[in-house]
Amino acid sequence: MNLHSNFRYPFFKYLLEEFSGVFHESDFTSLNRLLILYHNHFSFSVNPNNVTDFLDSYERGYSDREQFYWWFGKSKRHRIRQVKYRTAFILRHNRAIFERLLSRKDYASPEATYEALVQISDWVHNLGSKEETDSLIDLDSWKGELASLQHAITPVGVLKNVTRSQMTGHFYEHFAGTDVSTKRDKFSRLKDILVEHQWIVPVDASDTYRYFKQSKGGRLYIAALYYALLEKGHIEKTLDAPHVATLFNSWLVHDFEQSSFVKAFQAEELAQFNCTEKHVRYKYIEEARLLILNL
Repeated sequence: MNLHSNFRYPFFKYLLEEFSGVFHESDFTSLNRLLILYHNHFSFSVNPNNVTDFLDSYERGYSDREQFYWWFGKSKRHRIRQVKYRTAFILRHNRAIFERLLSRKDYASPEATYEALVQISDWVHNLGSKEETDSLIDLDSWKGELASLQHAITPVGVLKNVTRSQMTGHFYEHFAGTDVSTKRDKFSRLKDILVEHQWIVPVDASDTYRYFKQSKGGRLYIAALYYALLEKGHIEKTLDAPHVATLFNSWLVHDFEQSSFVKAFQAEELAQFNCTEKHVRYKYIEEARLLILNL
């Protein structure tokens, strides 16, 4: 999301995303909803800006638990409830996170959003079973999703231990492992799995492979695989989209246009794999998770 002081988020676009449930797919999209409404309020209100008053109003909008998108199926309504309960819980018990975010001059930047999610994640992970939590919130699921989101949306500006001079090397170097041999073995097992399930086929003896799932949605399968590897801790650190695409290109031959291939690994694209079974991307991430189950 990229908000500017002279730009107002389109009203009909907001309504479409609100009533389609897009804003309540994850903690990330819910945070974007907060930022969009605050940005419009901050940029176009005739009254002096007041973060406290805005959050008071925002919390009141979450207090009505009757409006839960009755036109959706049961599974999606449950997902929307969970995300809304989480946001309401933060507003009640740790509003300071949102106050610090909205008080920043760069409140809508990727770095600001990421730091807010890290603060939420740290706080939620310190909540134990004896804490005063909302009984309607699945705390274990929330903790897991926040951990996955941090991997998926880390902006380039806050990446740790990754510099432009390090944007070379082979894919296996980024696998988790105590030594190079362990990393090579894990990467080799991954390729064997992909060959076995007909995702890739060897090209020649140069350790190059042709991507076999070139049909519609082919890029999403690769992006889902990368997300699943991150999610399960098989890859050590989050990398930016061009770096990920370059690493895949070092051993995988495909027919995708490079800019669209890079886009598949962008933070906002990867975050969409954190979804329920009704989401269009669920089939991709579910297949990828099953694929690396015994990696």
